[in-house]
Amino acid sequence: MKCHDNSRLALTRRQFLYGAGATALGLAAGCSRSPGQKLTIFVYSGLDTIFQEHFVEPFEASTGAKVVLDAGWWDAIGKLKDSPKGQPAYDLVLTDATQGYPAIKSGMFRQINFDNVPNHRALAPVVLDNWVAREHYGITFHESAMSLVWDRRQLGFEPTGWGDLMRDDLNGKLSLYDSFYMSLYTFACMKVAAAGKPGKAAQAISDDLGDVLEFAKRESNRLRFWWPTGTKMTQDLLQGNFAAGNAHSVEVLKTIAEKPDVMGFVTPDADRAYVQLMWVIPADSPNATLAEVAIDFLLRKDVQAAIARRGAGTSHVEAAREVAAENPMWAKTYPSTDEQFRTMKYFPYEAYFKDWDRITKVWEKEVLRKT
Repeated sequence: MKCHDNSRLALTRRQFLYGAGATALGLAAGCSRSPGQKLTIFVYSGLDTIFQEHFVEPFEASTGAKVVLDAGWWDAIGKLKDSPKGQPAYDLVLTDATQGYPAIKSGMFRQINFDNVPNHRALAPVVLDNWVAREHYGITFHESAMSLVWDRRQLGFEPTGWGDLMRDDLNGKLSLYDSFYMSLYTFACMKVAAAGKPGKAAQAISDDLGDVLEFAKRESNRLRFWWPTGTKMTQDLLQGNFAAGNAHSVEVLKTIAEKPDVMGFVTPDADRAYVQLMWVIPADSPNATLAEVAIDFLLRKDVQAAIARRGAGTSHVEAAREVAAENPMWAKTYPSTDEQFRTMKYFPYEAYFKDWDRITKVWEKEVLRKT
């Protein structure tokens, strides 16, 4: 497999800044520069390097503002709750549906003036077709896809779908993410595939959650261990510690170019699901307008394309088409055509929230602890 060479396509700082000026950033009461202002942003670990290069440096040069990135995992909401009133730990937060939904409903985030984020109009409508975006509490978008990954050295076949994880020769050799939002869905995919009904995983969770949980409890015996982070998953796969499992596509696409002889992966069309992330602004941020400027900058085509070239997805339609034309592996993982965007699905978050406590209890006490 010949891997795509991103090096010659990397955008330079000069290219990022070219043409930005007051037009790209001109909102905030007509002011395009904010010298002396500081914007503190929370992002997920692993994305901080990408954002530093493709957002922080050009944004600071364009606005005169100072950007501080804080990278972490599940700690942003806790830090905001512990912040003094009017002095939130962050001015802009990247979060996901599992934390973002309840935090928004509890009043932690403010509504965004979408007029100050005109680049949202370049996003595929489907990614904004949810209550968070409709009520202007955040700019939602898809991120990593749930992908099937395997060790080529251990498998004598090429998996094509989630039903392959039910094979007898993989029993006791699997590894899945320890978070249920993803791996309960993986079990649902395995269940419907085994029943000859691939493509019905989300419906199974919505209509037959009890059966899916029982299936997860029983089939968790197939696992060798759970992986806690994408980095750890990659390390264990390369070391031959498991044969197959699920993975975040962002992590896979970062690795497979270097280890195509070891790592195999596919993002099956049936039951394909993406993480839902969102940019949200804390309710009492004193820099809310600048945070809106930052969101708009992040949604520029050049920024989105540059981030996508590092393995992430993009909801910017033109950026997605550009990167898909350059990188066949990326194109097989993320939507780029009108039809692919139209049929794109997030994980079944709404179904999860209807039975969150029940799922959490079963997952932690009867699924995770069995292995």
